[in-house]
Amino acid sequence: MKRLAQFPNLRHLRMFMSVCELGSLNAAARGLNIAQPAITQAISRLEDVYAAPLLTRRSGGSQPTEEGRILWRRCERFFRVLQRGIVLASERAAAPTLTQSSNILSRLTAAQIFTHISVSQHGSLLLAAKADGLSVSALHRAARDIERNLGYELYAKTPQGLTVNRAGAELARQFQIALREIAAAEEELKGSDGSLKGRVLIASLPMIRSSILGKAINRTRARAPRLDFVVLEGVYDTMLKALRSGEADMLIGAIRQPPPVDDVTETYLFGDPYSIIARKGHPLDGKDVSLDDLAAYEWVAQRDGTPVRKALNALFEGRDEGPRVRIEAPSTLLMRSILLDSDALAVLSVRQVALEVGLGLLTPLRFHVPAGRAIGITMRSDWLPSRTQLFFLENFYEVLSEEIQGFVPPR
Repeated sequence: MKRLAQFPNLRHLRMFMSVCELGSLNAAARGLNIAQPAITQAISRLEDVYAAPLLTRRSGGSQPTEEGRILWRRCERFFRVLQRGIVLASERAAAPTLTQSSNILSRLTAAQIFTHISVSQHGSLLLAAKADGLSVSALHRAARDIERNLGYELYAKTPQGLTVNRAGAELARQFQIALREIAAAEEELKGSDGSLKGRVLIASLPMIRSSILGKAINRTRARAPRLDFVVLEGVYDTMLKALRSGEADMLIGAIRQPPPVDDVTETYLFGDPYSIIARKGHPLDGKDVSLDDLAAYEWVAQRDGTPVRKALNALFEGRDEGPRVRIEAPSTLLMRSILLDSDALAVLSVRQVALEVGLGLLTPLRFHVPAGRAIGITMRSDWLPSRTQLFFLENFYEVLSEEIQGFVPPR
């Protein structure tokens, strides 16, 4: 595993944290019951890994440098998320106590963390072994080691081989969130000279990607050219899962108010009204449209339960028959394609089809839809943004201020 080879030794991180907490190498050695030279060597290796001085050594003790405080803060969050995952993933009547989870955490290795995440992501131990270039027996030993360490089952046998059970899937999710803290530490340490380096991971719902989000990314990179972006695009459920598993730092798009899970927080940005969208030259194009007119046509829509489908159903509420939805399409791109080549109608925001409207391919019909989307940012409730992430958000809000009348950046 390439990521494992580049990952810092967990034992070294624990030693470093102990020195920061106790204020000296000797005190940390006594607290951990190990020789002081072992801690000195561990700190030296971490300083090599991060290419930065982490401690200031004085006669009265050792204190973290500015870079050391960055790593210390992220390490505290990293181990706290790991411990939380160990407790929350358990489906036993009595989950591990604080003391038990601390003991489990002290035995946890980076190899176990990456092995478990890989099995979860690839769907089976066999597929994970192939993807990681490791033997099945080696991965099987690592998987069973972590299971014995935790004291509860993480895997289940299926026709496809050994895979994670529900507890294992939750633990893998928490592990992935924890790893984002170490990644954030690396990015912040690289930028400790004042520069901005690293990656911003964005999950995006079908909204205004081609305009506002694109402008915000371009503006950010123009001002910080060493920043990289990874943008995931998909339907809400998939993108929420990516956010909650650490694959994305933020989710931009329509918010649910309230969110369907209690470990994320939504921030409202602006309202985006819906319109009835049709191809240019549609029989209803340019006319004052009635509900009876709309009822005569077929619709392409998202699945039941989504905000846009609720808005469509609400238009026909009280009528004997609802809208004739013949095509359910989760993708706005697919919906646009269908609209361009048929007389079907759809409820969409004009911003979602701004390019096609501007090119004269699609058009909003003259019919008022008394609903719209609430656009915002969804984040993990315990998320601590890095400087790079905050810098992107500043640029994103700046673009919104220019594009959305009356927009006020959140505090």
